[in-house]
Amino acid sequence: MSCERTVEVAAYLDGELDLTSALALERHLEECAECAGALETQRALRDAIAGAGLRHRPSADQTIRLRRTLRRAARESADEPAWPVWSWHRLAAFPTIAALLLVAVASWSLGRFWPARASADLGDLQEEVVASHVRSLLAGQPAQVASTDRHTVKPWFTGKLDYSPAVVDLASAGFPLVGGRLDYLGHHAVAALVYRSDRHVINLFTWPAASTTDSAASAPSASMRQGFHVLHWSQSGMTYWAVSDVAEDRLRRFAQLLAAATAQPAGS
Repeated sequence: MSCERTVEVAAYLDGELDLTSALALERHLEECAECAGALETQRALRDAIAGAGLRHRPSADQTIRLRRTLRRAARESADEPAWPVWSWHRLAAFPTIAALLLVAVASWSLGRFWPARASADLGDLQEEVVASHVRSLLAGQPAQVASTDRHTVKPWFTGKLDYSPAVVDLASAGFPLVGGRLDYLGHHAVAALVYRSDRHVINLFTWPAASTTDSAASAPSASMRQGFHVLHWSQSGMTYWAVSDVAEDRLRRFAQLLAAATAQPAGS
Protein backbone atom coordinates (compact mmCIF):
# COMPACT_ATOMS: atom_id res chain seq x y z
CA MET A 1 0.00 0.00 0.00
CA SER A 2 1.34 3.43 -0.95
CA CYS A 3 1.89 5.95 1.83
CA GLU A 4 -0.63 8.77 1.60
CA ARG A 5 1.99 11.31 2.72
CA THR A 6 4.08 10.98 -0.44
CA VAL A 7 1.97 13.83 -1.87
CA GLU A 8 3.64 16.16 0.64
CA VAL A 9 7.17 15.40 -0.53
CA ALA A 10 7.14 17.76 -3.54
CA ALA A 11 5.75 20.63 -1.46
CA TYR A 12 8.43 19.97 1.19
CA LEU A 13 11.21 19.99 -1.42
CA ASP A 14 9.93 23.30 -2.86
CA GLY A 15 9.73 24.90 0.61
CA GLU A 16 5.95 25.30 0.45
CA LEU A 17 5.14 23.66 3.81
CA ASP A 18 4.81 25.70 6.99
CA LEU A 19 7.32 25.05 9.78
CA THR A 20 5.07 22.73 11.77
CA SER A 21 4.17 20.60 8.74
CA ALA A 22 7.81 20.50 7.58
CA LEU A 23 9.02 19.29 10.98
CA ALA A 24 6.29 16.65 11.12
CA LEU A 25 7.21 15.39 7.64
CA GLU A 26 10.92 15.28 8.55
CA ARG A 27 10.09 12.99 11.47
CA HIS A 28 7.93 10.87 9.14
CA LEU A 29 10.77 10.58 6.59
CA GLU A 30 12.96 8.95 9.24
CA GLU A 31 10.42 6.14 9.59
CA CYS A 32 8.93 5.78 6.08
CA ALA A 33 11.26 4.32 3.45
CA GLU A 34 8.73 4.97 0.67
CA CYS A 35 8.51 8.72 1.36
CA ALA A 36 12.28 8.95 1.84
CA GLY A 37 12.74 7.26 -1.55
CA ALA A 38 10.23 9.61 -3.15
CA LEU A 39 12.18 12.57 -1.77
CA GLU A 40 15.44 11.30 -3.27
CA THR A 41 13.72 10.69 -6.62
CA GLN A 42 12.31 14.24 -6.66
CA ARG A 43 15.75 15.67 -5.80
CA ALA A 44 17.42 13.65 -8.55
CA LEU A 45 14.80 14.80 -11.07
CA ARG A 46 15.24 18.45 -10.08
CA ASP A 47 19.05 18.17 -10.37
CA ALA A 48 18.76 16.45 -13.76
CA ILE A 49 16.51 19.20 -15.13
CA ALA A 50 18.81 21.91 -13.76
CA GLY A 51 21.83 20.36 -15.47
CA ALA A 52 20.17 19.40 -18.73
CA GLY A 53 21.23 22.55 -20.56
CA LEU A 54 17.74 23.44 -21.73
CA ARG A 55 18.58 27.08 -22.36
CA HIS A 56 18.10 28.06 -26.00
CA ARG A 57 21.19 29.42 -27.76
CA PRO A 58 20.50 31.37 -30.98
CA SER A 59 22.41 30.49 -34.12
CA ALA A 60 24.91 32.90 -35.67
CA ASP A 61 22.39 33.85 -38.38
CA GLN A 62 19.69 34.58 -35.79
CA THR A 63 22.11 36.73 -33.80
CA ILE A 64 22.99 38.82 -36.88
CA ARG A 65 19.33 39.35 -37.84
CA LEU A 66 18.45 40.33 -34.28
CA ARG A 67 21.23 42.90 -34.14
CA ARG A 68 20.13 44.40 -37.48
CA THR A 69 16.56 44.68 -36.24
CA LEU A 70 17.66 46.42 -33.04
CA ARG A 71 19.86 48.90 -34.94
CA ARG A 72 17.00 49.69 -37.34
CA ALA A 73 14.62 50.27 -34.41
CA ALA A 74 17.18 52.57 -32.76
CA ARG A 75 17.54 54.68 -35.94
CA GLU A 76 13.79 54.98 -36.36
CA SER A 77 13.30 56.08 -32.76
CA ALA A 78 16.06 58.68 -33.16
CA ASP A 79 14.07 60.30 -36.01
CA GLU A 80 11.03 60.81 -33.76
CA PRO A 81 10.49 64.16 -32.00
CA ALA A 82 12.22 64.40 -28.61
CA TRP A 83 9.08 65.85 -26.97
CA PRO A 84 6.03 63.77 -27.92
CA VAL A 85 2.61 65.33 -27.79
CA TRP A 86 0.86 64.33 -24.59
CA SER A 87 -2.89 64.05 -24.47
CA TRP A 88 -4.81 65.73 -21.66
CA HIS A 89 -5.61 62.42 -19.91
CA ARG A 90 -1.88 61.59 -19.72
CA LEU A 91 -1.19 64.94 -18.08
CA ALA A 92 -4.07 64.36 -15.68
CA ALA A 93 -2.35 61.18 -14.53
CA PHE A 94 0.70 63.11 -13.25
CA PRO A 95 -0.65 63.68 -9.70
CA THR A 96 -1.37 59.96 -9.36
CA ILE A 97 2.08 59.01 -10.65
CA ALA A 98 3.70 61.51 -8.28
CA ALA A 99 1.75 60.09 -5.34
CA LEU A 100 2.81 56.54 -6.21
CA LEU A 101 6.45 57.61 -6.48
CA LEU A 102 6.22 59.33 -3.09
CA VAL A 103 4.85 56.15 -1.51
CA ALA A 104 7.59 54.07 -3.12
CA VAL A 105 10.36 56.41 -1.90
CA ALA A 106 8.89 56.50 1.60
CA SER A 107 8.66 52.71 1.73
CA TRP A 108 12.26 52.38 0.58
CA SER A 109 13.44 54.87 3.20
CA LEU A 110 11.63 53.04 6.00
CA GLY A 111 13.15 49.78 4.82
CA ARG A 112 16.65 51.28 5.04
CA PHE A 113 16.39 52.90 8.43
CA TRP A 114 14.00 50.53 10.22
CA PRO A 115 15.52 47.03 10.35
CA ALA A 116 13.28 44.16 9.28
CA ARG A 117 13.72 42.51 12.66
CA ALA A 118 12.17 45.51 14.43
CA SER A 119 9.04 45.50 12.30
CA ALA A 120 8.63 41.72 12.31
CA ASP A 121 5.64 40.46 14.22
CA LEU A 122 6.78 39.06 17.57
CA GLY A 123 4.37 36.16 17.19
CA ASP A 124 6.03 35.11 13.93
CA LEU A 125 9.48 35.52 15.43
CA GLN A 126 8.45 33.48 18.45
CA GLU A 127 7.32 30.70 16.13
CA GLU A 128 10.70 30.80 14.36
CA VAL A 129 12.50 30.60 17.71
CA VAL A 130 10.55 27.54 18.80
CA ALA A 131 10.94 25.87 15.39
CA SER A 132 14.73 26.39 15.52
CA HIS A 133 14.80 24.95 19.03
CA VAL A 134 12.86 21.86 17.88
CA ARG A 135 15.12 21.36 14.85
CA SER A 136 18.20 21.47 17.07
CA LEU A 137 16.70 18.75 19.27
CA LEU A 138 15.81 16.58 16.28
CA ALA A 139 19.35 16.92 14.95
CA GLY A 140 20.64 15.25 18.11
CA GLN A 141 23.57 17.66 18.33
CA PRO A 142 22.29 21.20 19.02
CA ALA A 143 25.76 22.81 18.92
CA GLN A 144 28.13 23.31 15.99
CA VAL A 145 30.92 24.11 18.39
CA ALA A 146 30.56 21.81 21.41
CA SER A 147 32.45 23.11 24.41
CA THR A 148 31.87 24.06 28.03
CA ASP A 149 34.63 26.68 27.76
CA ARG A 150 33.27 30.13 26.91
CA HIS A 151 36.75 31.12 25.68
CA THR A 152 36.33 28.47 22.98
CA VAL A 153 32.70 29.21 22.10
CA LYS A 154 32.90 33.02 21.89
CA PRO A 155 35.86 33.19 19.43
CA TRP A 156 34.12 30.62 17.21
CA PHE A 157 31.58 33.29 16.17
CA THR A 158 34.32 35.68 15.01
CA GLY A 159 34.01 36.28 11.28
CA LYS A 160 30.66 34.49 11.13
CA LEU A 161 28.58 37.36 12.54
CA ASP A 162 28.89 41.15 12.44
CA TYR A 163 28.64 41.30 16.24
CA SER A 164 30.15 39.46 19.20
CA PRO A 165 27.62 37.69 21.46
CA ALA A 166 28.14 37.66 25.20
CA VAL A 167 28.99 34.12 26.29
CA VAL A 168 28.85 33.29 30.01
CA ASP A 169 29.18 30.02 31.87
CA LEU A 170 26.53 29.42 34.52
CA ALA A 171 27.62 25.89 35.47
CA SER A 172 28.01 26.81 39.13
CA ALA A 173 24.32 27.74 39.19
CA GLY A 174 23.19 24.56 37.47
CA PHE A 175 23.15 25.83 33.87
CA PRO A 176 26.33 24.57 32.20
CA LEU A 177 27.29 25.89 28.78
CA VAL A 178 27.16 23.18 26.10
CA GLY A 179 28.28 25.11 23.02
CA GLY A 180 26.99 27.36 20.26
CA ARG A 181 25.90 27.47 16.64
CA LEU A 182 24.73 29.82 13.90
CA ASP A 183 21.01 30.07 13.29
CA TYR A 184 18.72 32.11 11.05
CA LEU A 185 15.86 34.16 12.50
CA GLY A 186 13.99 37.20 11.19
CA HIS A 187 15.92 37.07 7.88
CA HIS A 188 19.28 37.40 9.67
CA ALA A 189 22.04 35.11 10.91
CA VAL A 190 22.05 35.06 14.72
CA ALA A 191 24.03 33.47 17.54
CA ALA A 192 22.48 30.49 19.33
CA LEU A 193 24.06 29.51 22.65
CA VAL A 194 23.19 26.13 24.10
CA TYR A 195 22.86 25.45 27.83
CA ARG A 196 21.50 22.59 29.92
CA SER A 197 19.42 22.31 33.04
CA ASP A 198 19.67 18.70 34.15
CA ARG A 199 18.44 16.80 31.06
CA HIS A 200 16.72 19.82 29.51
CA VAL A 201 18.26 21.82 26.67
CA ILE A 202 18.01 25.62 26.73
CA ASN A 203 18.54 27.49 23.46
CA LEU A 204 19.49 31.14 23.90
CA PHE A 205 19.23 33.27 20.74
CA THR A 206 20.83 36.72 20.84
CA TRP A 207 21.43 39.58 18.40
CA PRO A 208 21.73 43.41 18.48
CA ALA A 209 18.49 45.21 19.38
CA ALA A 210 16.70 46.71 16.39
CA SER A 211 16.27 50.23 17.81
CA THR A 212 17.20 52.47 20.73
CA THR A 213 13.86 51.69 22.37
CA ASP A 214 14.40 47.95 22.08
CA SER A 215 17.94 48.22 23.46
CA ALA A 216 16.72 49.49 26.84
CA ALA A 217 16.70 46.89 29.60
CA SER A 218 13.36 45.12 29.91
CA ALA A 219 11.99 42.41 32.19
CA PRO A 220 11.62 39.00 30.51
CA SER A 221 8.28 38.50 28.77
CA ALA A 222 7.04 34.91 29.17
CA SER A 223 4.90 32.92 26.77
CA MET A 224 4.33 29.32 25.77
CA ARG A 225 4.15 27.74 22.33
CA GLN A 226 3.90 24.10 21.29
CA GLY A 227 4.63 23.01 24.86
CA PHE A 228 7.83 25.09 25.20
CA HIS A 229 8.38 28.01 27.55
CA VAL A 230 9.75 31.13 25.85
CA LEU A 231 11.32 34.19 27.48
CA HIS A 232 12.10 37.38 25.57
CA TRP A 233 13.96 40.43 26.90
CA SER A 234 16.45 43.16 25.96
CA GLN A 235 19.53 44.39 27.77
CA SER A 236 22.67 46.41 27.03
CA GLY A 237 21.76 46.87 23.37
CA MET A 238 21.05 43.17 22.76
CA THR A 239 17.88 41.13 22.28
CA TYR A 240 17.56 37.72 23.95
CA TRP A 241 15.19 34.80 23.38
CA ALA A 242 15.41 31.73 25.62
CA VAL A 243 13.35 28.61 24.89
CA SER A 244 13.17 25.24 26.63
CA ASP A 245 10.82 22.58 27.97
CA VAL A 246 12.22 23.20 31.45
CA ALA A 247 9.79 24.60 34.05
CA GLU A 248 9.05 28.32 33.64
CA ASP A 249 10.44 29.30 37.05
CA ARG A 250 13.65 27.47 36.22
CA LEU A 251 13.92 29.26 32.87
CA ARG A 252 13.29 32.59 34.60
CA ARG A 253 16.11 31.81 37.03
CA PHE A 254 18.39 31.17 34.05
CA ALA A 255 17.40 34.53 32.53
CA GLN A 256 18.02 36.35 35.83
CA LEU A 257 21.50 34.87 36.19
CA LEU A 258 22.33 35.65 32.58
CA ALA A 259 21.11 39.23 32.90
CA ALA A 260 23.23 39.74 36.00
CA ALA A 261 26.31 38.31 34.30
CA THR A 262 25.93 40.41 31.13
CA ALA A 263 24.85 43.71 32.76
CA GLN A 264 27.12 46.61 31.91
CA PRO A 265 28.54 48.57 34.85
CA ALA A 266 26.91 51.95 35.47
CA GLY A 267 28.41 54.70 33.33
CA SER A 268 29.93 52.32 30.78
